[in-house]
Amino acid sequence: MDLPGDSIRPPGVEGTEDGRAAGAWIRRALFFAFRLAILGISLFVLSRLIDVTVVLGHVREIPVRVVALILALAVFGTWLTGIRWRLLNPDVTGQLSSFQYFRFLMISNAFNLVMPGALGGDFVRGAMTMKAVKNRRADNLIAIVVDRFIGLFSTIVIGSLALLFMSDIPGREGYYRIFGVVCSGFITVILLAVNPRVLGLAEKIMSRFGGFGARVIRLVGIWRDALVFFRRDFRRVVLGFLISLPVHGISFFSIYILARQLDLKVSFFDICLVFALVWVITAIPVTISGAGVRELSLIYLMAPYGVTAEAATALAAYSYAIAVFLGVLGLFFLLGGGRRDAAPVRGGG
Repeated sequence: MDLPGDSIRPPGVEGTEDGRAAGAWIRRALFFAFRLAILGISLFVLSRLIDVTVVLGHVREIPVRVVALILALAVFGTWLTGIRWRLLNPDVTGQLSSFQYFRFLMISNAFNLVMPGALGGDFVRGAMTMKAVKNRRADNLIAIVVDRFIGLFSTIVIGSLALLFMSDIPGREGYYRIFGVVCSGFITVILLAVNPRVLGLAEKIMSRFGGFGARVIRLVGIWRDALVFFRRDFRRVVLGFLISLPVHGISFFSIYILARQLDLKVSFFDICLVFALVWVITAIPVTISGAGVRELSLIYLMAPYGVTAEAATALAAYSYAIAVFLGVLGLFFLLGGGRRDAAPVRGGG
C-alpha cells in the first residue's frame, strides 16, 4: 500500500523531465542530421572531383596477395593495440583477459564503420568493458581514454618527425603550419589535463551543477588517481608509446605498399605525414566513419605530390577497405567468444 504522497510529484516536475527528454532527443536528431548533411556535401563534392571508372581501374591494380598481406598485418596491429591498452590500464587486478582486450578491439572495429568519426567504436569498447568487469570500472574507462590519447599522440609525433624527411614539394610550408597547429593544440590539452589547478577549477565549477556536476567531479577524482598511478609507474606510459610505434608503423607501411602498387611517387615518410593528418582529421566526429571527409582530405593533401584525385581516392578506398575487413571480422568476435568474457575477478576496489 502506498503511503500518502508517495506517488505525488511537485507540480511541473513530470513536465520538466519530459521536456528534458524531448530536448535531448531533438539535439541528437539535429546532430545526426548535421552529420548526414556533411556526408552528403562531401560525397557530392567528391563526385564532382573524380571519375569513378578511373578509381575502379586503380583499385583493380592491387594484386590479391598484396591485399591478403595487408589484411594480416592489420589484424596483427590490432593485437599489438590490445597489448598497449592492457599496459595502460590502471586496474592491475586482471579482470580482463588478454583475449578480451583483443576481442573488444576487434568488435569496436565493426562499430567504427557505422558511428561518427573514426573513434566511435571506443564507446562500444567502453560499454563491453563495463559489462565484463565487476570492480574499478572507472579505472577501466580511464584506460580506454588514455590508450586513445597515447595513440593519437604517437600519431602526431610520427607525422611531425616525417616532416624532416618529406619530399621537396611546392607548398611544404603549409604542412609545417598544419602540424604546428595540431601539435600546439595537443600540447595545450596535455598541460591542462595534468595541471592540478585546472582540475581543481573544473571541480569548483562543476560543484554548481547538481547531480551532473557531482558525476563529473567523481570522474575528475578518478583521473587524479590515474595520474598518480602513471606518475608512479611512468614506465607504462613510455612502453605504451613505444608499442604505438610498430602499431602505426604497420599501418603506414601497409598504405605505402598500396601507394607503390598504384605507382604513386611518394616516399614512406610522405605517407606517414599525410596519413597522420588524415587520421587526426577523421577522428573528429563529423561524418559516419569519417566517410567523405577522409577522401577529400587525402585528395587535398596528396595533390602537391602530383597525385591525381582518382589515385588518392583509390588509396583512401583501400584504406577504408582494411577497416571494413576488420569490422566484418569483428562481427564474428561479437557473435562468438562470449563465454570467454567471464574474466576472473582477482581484486576489488
